[in-house]
Amino acid sequence: MKVIAYYRIRSSEPAYSDIALQEQREAVKTWIEAHQAAVQAEYIEPETDGFARPQLRQAMEDSKQSGATLLIARTEAIGSGSEFSPRISSIPVAFAPEPSRERGYVTPAPEKAPASLTLYFPDFRSPKTMPVYLCNGTDAAIRTITVRTIGLTSKFITPNPTIADETGSASEQPLSTTPTAFSLDRLDARCAAVIDRYNPMFDSDFVTAFEITLIDQYEQAQRLTALLGAAPLSSAYLNLKK
Repeated sequence: MKVIAYYRIRSSEPAYSDIALQEQREAVKTWIEAHQAAVQAEYIEPETDGFARPQLRQAMEDSKQSGATLLIARTEAIGSGSEFSPRISSIPVAFAPEPSRERGYVTPAPEKAPASLTLYFPDFRSPKTMPVYLCNGTDAAIRTITVRTIGLTSKFITPNPTIADETGSASEQPLSTTPTAFSLDRLDARCAAVIDRYNPMFDSDFVTAFEITLIDQYEQAQRLTALLGAAPLSSAYLNLKK
């Protein structure tokens, strides 16, 4: 089996882009080994904020002429860019596996990240499960970081027999998710670390509360909070408040 590998980079954010390209090459290697395939050619698309993708057109034409499968190395957003969601039916298309992005994974902050501490959702328009980052857009490192989360919803209620209402009947309580906690020793300036995962198909039924405690550059303890509402995400960044 032969494939045409299609990679994406973002020249305006070289630090983020270099890591993304390395991850894409590793993902393609994993895919071709699993499918006993060979890379016939590769195309690298320097993404901009526009929609033109000349390298994709060339890759598709090459695939059509040779009969090779077009292998998309990554659909996840790169830096401040957008998720790549191709709709291609004229040629065979396959997708390399996305990196797992486990908690604690650290990457450079996007170039357009706010100069503050925020929660960062790289693929906020996507219906797929995505990593949630603590993004340090400041010029100073933070340390001794603890992140706590819990989700609450009023859409689903469960009877609580231990609490009775005025009529003597068992009352009902909002359904909540299991509280989670995660710790990180340090997060350098202009870096972002995965602290959680967000599933729009499930988590959008909940209001998720984030509580983050840390030590700042002045050796002061800080407590920051954010609420992720039940409405769909409208931005890649969610402000943290004192």
